[in-house]
Amino acid sequence: MWLERLKNVSLLFLVITIPFARLYNINSYAIALFVITVLCSAKKKNFKLSFSWLLILYYLLICFNVVFIDQTESYINITKNIPLILIPVVLFFVDFKKSTLIVFVYSIAIASLISLIYTYIKSKGYIFYFHNPTEIIDLQINYLSIFICFSLAILYNEILQTNIAKLQHYILIPFFFFILAILFNRTGIIISILITIYFVLIYFKKQGNIKFLVGFIVLFCLLMGYIFTRPIVAQKFKELVNQDFVDETNYSNGISSRLLSWQCSLENIKSAGFFGFGVDKSTMLLKDCYKSELSANSIQFINEYNSHNQFLQTIMNLGIIGFLLLISIYGCILYVGIKNKDPLLIFYFIILLIFGMTESFLIRQWGLVFFSFFTSYLFLKHTLKTNSNEFSN
Repeated sequence: MWLERLKNVSLLFLVITIPFARLYNINSYAIALFVITVLCSAKKKNFKLSFSWLLILYYLLICFNVVFIDQTESYINITKNIPLILIPVVLFFVDFKKSTLIVFVYSIAIASLISLIYTYIKSKGYIFYFHNPTEIIDLQINYLSIFICFSLAILYNEILQTNIAKLQHYILIPFFFFILAILFNRTGIIISILITIYFVLIYFKKQGNIKFLVGFIVLFCLLMGYIFTRPIVAQKFKELVNQDFVDETNYSNGISSRLLSWQCSLENIKSAGFFGFGVDKSTMLLKDCYKSELSANSIQFINEYNSHNQFLQTIMNLGIIGFLLLISIYGCILYVGIKNKDPLLIFYFIILLIFGMTESFLIRQWGLVFFSFFTSYLFLKHTLKTNSNEFSN
């Protein structure tokens, strides 16, 4: 009994520490504690969900790639990819509980509040002009933005399930949008708009509570108006609108730099083959491209910029097989979400799809843990349904 309780505590500890992964490597210790406690109290489930093998194959492919392709830095790359062990562990030994998702929401709320207080102090009140609001928790701005979007998705899903907006919804939803204004991350803001529009459409179709819907839309429009009038946010979206996507030669901002990364990746994936180049050679090939297009003094070369696109990065690292597996996993997320009328899975698909277009999120621990854990965890709810249906028949 105590071991089962420890497993539940370690699970919550793992989720809570996702946004604080770099602080004393706390999330790595959380993963280790979780895996050990799960395996010590292992009770294998009757797991028969047909698409689960895609996640397992993806896990095995990366293990193969790290050992046999990335031989020069294999130990380092094995260490970086340890969070992938969450895929089989979660799928085979964990049960779905809604409380885990709520814990994640409050963890992100705490991380956001810490960043807000830090930003206020460092900027002396000029919070919308401060360029590194997440410095104190050592988390990149784009990842906190994505975590906020998923937290919004969880809150929206709660409202859709219960048709009741509780006090925490009225507090947390505006708070998260306010934090997005401070973070000024274009991808996060675009995703938040898309999932909110989808929420409104589903709510109108499912619940039809016009009074709540009108009030929510008015609040959302006010929040969006506020966000887009913030100086850095307005500047960033102005850059997006005025960006030359065809004949760009000045790679000085985030958009144009990504264009260069995509161009260099596209040039190299032609020879990636079935298993790709591995992490180290992919990095070297991209650096060579940055050096030839710019110089050895460019920030892209010095900081070893990745593909800034998860799909291109996957082909570079894992080849055609890795790309097909990743696309299949995306397809399964959408398929299961639509088939089971699960808005949260569709929200999650939207988040992963848009984020994957602008970031190689699976090469960093925040993104790797987020994907490995929640992709497996969100599938568990439908695993239980599948098994219960089989038993009832």
